[in-house]
Amino acid sequence: MKVPVTPPDTFTTDGQHLRTFGADAALWRIYRTAGPHPTAWDALRHYGPITKQRWDPHASPVGMDPDAGVLYASADPTTAFAEVYQDRRVIARAQGAPALVAWQPARDLTLLDLTTNWPVVNGSAASMMMGDKRSTQAWARAIDMRLGDRVDGLYALSSITSRPVITLFSRTEREPAFPLRPQLHALLTDASIDAVIDRAAREIGYGVLA
Repeated sequence: MKVPVTPPDTFTTDGQHLRTFGADAALWRIYRTAGPHPTAWDALRHYGPITKQRWDPHASPVGMDPDAGVLYASADPTTAFAEVYQDRRVIARAQGAPALVAWQPARDLTLLDLTTNWPVVNGSAASMMMGDKRSTQAWARAIDMRLGDRVDGLYALSSITSRPVITLFSRTEREPAFPLRPQLHALLTDASIDAVIDRAAREIGYGVLA
């Protein structure tokens, strides 16, 4: 079943559809520290929606949306590498001065769990997690607008590794959810994370470019 381009007017959401991501669990992210669009490790992106990003909640047309932000993370470092470098399947350690960061949320996160029957009872299907991005962005917008006071983002599975990916929305800014400092923060060129990169590359069959 294809994911409908237009979500229903109302959502059915109850406790079984919500997942708590505890403050004792780690989130992982790779982000660029240089180049045309550098950012901070804990900054949500308010520019969008970007065509290739599955869960961008920004209103169209593309531009700055002060009310909608997004940050893509994963529950393990290998999935972070798999998602960021999926186009060329090569981990480019220097281009854009990318950094790997891991942190524990400053509070428990409440996530809409798309691995439950939530998509089905709301007129879609589990294939939402891997569906056409034009459709999934429309659903992300509707979820953030209607449930943004209850959920911090989405819990889904990576279309590459089938491991958890976590998408954070603007509630994590309104009700601060980031710690002052991450547990780990290192440029990909840093030798201290050679083992992490090598392990990820082996697991997903990606090349590595120094």
